[in-house]
Amino acid sequence: MNALPALQTQLWDGWVLRFSGGYTNRANSVNLLYPSALPFEEKIPFCERIYTAQGLPTVFKITDAAPIGLDAHLAARGYEIVTPTRVFTCTAPPTGEYHSDVIITKGMGAAWREAYFRLNKTDPRMIPTASAMMDNIKGNSLCAKIVMEGKTIACGMCVEERGYAGLYDIVVDPAHRRRGLACMLCKSLLIEAAENGANAFYLQVVANNAPAIALYEKLGFAPGYSYHYRVLKGEPHDHPRHDTR
Repeated sequence: MNALPALQTQLWDGWVLRFSGGYTNRANSVNLLYPSALPFEEKIPFCERIYTAQGLPTVFKITDAAPIGLDAHLAARGYEIVTPTRVFTCTAPPTGEYHSDVIITKGMGAAWREAYFRLNKTDPRMIPTASAMMDNIKGNSLCAKIVMEGKTIACGMCVEERGYAGLYDIVVDPAHRRRGLACMLCKSLLIEAAENGANAFYLQVVANNAPAIALYEKLGFAPGYSYHYRVLKGEPHDHPRHDTR
């Protein structure tokens, strides 16, 4: 939640409601972090009203820490599962020097952002919101890219905080995939983060992305836990202005 801060948050009876204009489910969902005093049956309609007022679908992030019965209750209410995701962790990063073709900088400069949005095919309407969220990051951000013939063909980032380093949005141009570039990016970012003092590493990956999972396991990552989102059936969670990550 700190690595990619929402533009606005509201705390309510143990739940954290995040709002960011529809850019990513991570930053536009109800996160069930702490014990509640109120029954969740009373809290769900409130969440629906406040997200509707923001012009956003109501999205719940469901982990094993969610109240017992909530997931089934949401399903009965018409919420469907989207984007099952796995969190992987690692305490022993790769050793050695990072690859010479990988350029790593601290902070997110304009050129890196342009390449990031282009490679991620970010909807132009979402770029101002995404940029504002990037400006909100308080941890140390490492940005990596690989350039060929003057054009960035792969990029990714790592955010460090209190000894933890998270990998985010590793993306390679489709024309240059299956050449080990993602591995080069990840390994280089992990080595750089470790040199900066990180000693625990994490990432999130969509559960059906077998190639990415194989890569992360090769780098020493192991499954930590899983989560999924619930969104009311018929809500435009896949609308261009709402990235489902």
